[in-house]
Amino acid sequence: MKKMIGIIVVLLFLYITAQTIYNYTSGSRISTYKLVVDGNEYQITEKYTNRHKNQDSNETKDSNYYFEIMNDQIGTIVFKIIGNFTGKREIIEDLKIYNNNALTCLYPIFKEEKNTLDVICKNGEKQYLYNTLKGQDTNLDSFVVSLKAQGYNHPSWNDINLDEKEIENIVMYPANILSDQTITIWKYKGFYRLTDRSEKLFLFSKGEQYEPLLTSMVNQYYLVPDYAEKHKFKRFFVTNLLTGTMDALDFDKEISFDSFVQGVVDNKVYIIDPDAKLQYTVDIYDKKLNITGDVNNETKYYNNGKWERKSIYDVIDKKIIFNYKEEIPEELKSYNPLYIDEVGGTTDGYYYLYINENNNINVYRVDKQNINVLTLLFKIPTIKDIQYEHKDIYFISGDTLYMYRDELGLKPLIKYNEFRFNQHKLYNVYVKK
Repeated sequence: MKKMIGIIVVLLFLYITAQTIYNYTSGSRISTYKLVVDGNEYQITEKYTNRHKNQDSNETKDSNYYFEIMNDQIGTIVFKIIGNFTGKREIIEDLKIYNNNALTCLYPIFKEEKNTLDVICKNGEKQYLYNTLKGQDTNLDSFVVSLKAQGYNHPSWNDINLDEKEIENIVMYPANILSDQTITIWKYKGFYRLTDRSEKLFLFSKGEQYEPLLTSMVNQYYLVPDYAEKHKFKRFFVTNLLTGTMDALDFDKEISFDSFVQGVVDNKVYIIDPDAKLQYTVDIYDKKLNITGDVNNETKYYNNGKWERKSIYDVIDKKIIFNYKEEIPEELKSYNPLYIDEVGGTTDGYYYLYINENNNINVYRVDKQNINVLTLLFKIPTIKDIQYEHKDIYFISGDTLYMYRDELGLKPLIKYNEFRFNQHKLYNVYVKK
């Protein structure tokens, strides 16, 4: 019996060890293979990375396939698909090719995985999604029509549904709001919770708050201070955006409305009160408000996965917020973008470059696995208040909230005139994972 118990203990230890190694190892592998299309040979490099945990941040990174498709005439076209994949090899079985000398485009056909990509084109050193070229080349348009005739499709190939639904002075585009999205729109005395099926107004303030800078998102919870107070507050309203229910969190400490939010880490909101010279941590799960920094004890500072300490005076004087980004490569800075954002891990992540070109903001994406290739995702006249949620980009242009998702393209979600005048935190989006 003791021998049997010993064997079980050893097996359990080996299982736990194997699971730990699996969870914290990217488990990537590379396959190379060739396809011949219309007499031309294409070399495919396929890198698969399984779902794993980042050792520094403990965040789970999605499994993904990264591809480089090379041909002597066109050079290399790169792209990536992210999702819950099983890790099979050589998953591309065919390529649909369009070539007009200056411009080469391809559409990959997968053996089992459904293709959720747009047509990818290359002209010179840059790549372009078809939605950025639509209507500029009749032969390319005809190529996409032929793909549709063969049963392939992508939402960006079709007209955008602009059917409207009006709620007070907010216009929704319900057909473009997805079942996994919950959107908040700030209304000065409260906010709207909007989904593809319902709208609900939460009112809790006697006065009007034009810029809700002390609000925060913690997973599906929307945290709002009691703006009914004048100078200081002791209460937060916490709304579960999935259920639409609101609770109040009351604390014995007063926080100044001159405070600012440093960031959210490990489901805790970090707030600096410059009047009291304190750093607070709000834990909505434990329902606690803790002091984590003061004039005698340095504040906690989150710097790209690592905790550091900073003087409360420096934090207040420089209004220092947390840094979630890694160092941006110098090669990308050389494009002189208006700004660069970094999202995701080393294999499932991207850099986003916002470049002013021809009186538009051109939004390019660069895969972290190959920073030499820029892909134009979309063009927009103006852009502000950019947020990233899961695989999506959200932003304001003019009076409209837009979303970009690879599987859908660029879609308008909400039109709200106040977007034109107020800069910060008028909206949030939670995407159910």
